[in-house]
Amino acid sequence: MKKLLLLVTAILVISVSCKKKSDPVVTDPVPYTTFKLGGVTRTLNYASSFTKDLCSSSTFCCRYTATSDNSSPETLKFGIPGDPVVGEIYYSGMNRFSCFYMNPAGVRYDLTTSDSSYFSVVFTQWDGQGGWGKGYFSGWMISPANDSIFFKNGYFQNKIWTMGTK
Repeated sequence: MKKLLLLVTAILVISVSCKKKSDPVVTDPVPYTTFKLGGVTRTLNYASSFTKDLCSSSTFCCRYTATSDNSSPETLKFGIPGDPVVGEIYYSGMNRFSCFYMNPAGVRYDLTTSDSSYFSVVFTQWDGQGGWGKGYFSGWMISPANDSIFFKNGYFQNKIWTMGTK
């Protein structure tokens, strides 16, 4: 009887330990940006993909908004000169680099021209067509009334949509 109990226990232990663990559910990332303004964390959960369409003088641009239906004016838009390069710093004053932020009250802030207060973006990932662009940003922007705001701990991720480029 002891041998039978030992055999059953051994089979039970082996079957439990050999049970295949289910693969974790892999979900695609979602486009969003997050940053701190005046110590308050802001997150914009709606975005247009990085694209070459309607970018003004920039090569790639994307736009993040607070709502999907544009009921809030809050918007952050990046415009990058050329195909983004991972690790390269894009900064205010650089030819064809653009960025603006519109706060929830509808006040627009643009890049400053001051050498001592610049805004920068760095890509940590750029997969090309159909992939993802991710990175960090920080720095100063200024309104037409000369009010300035400082972006801290900025992070973004977004899909890339472009035809015929890398």
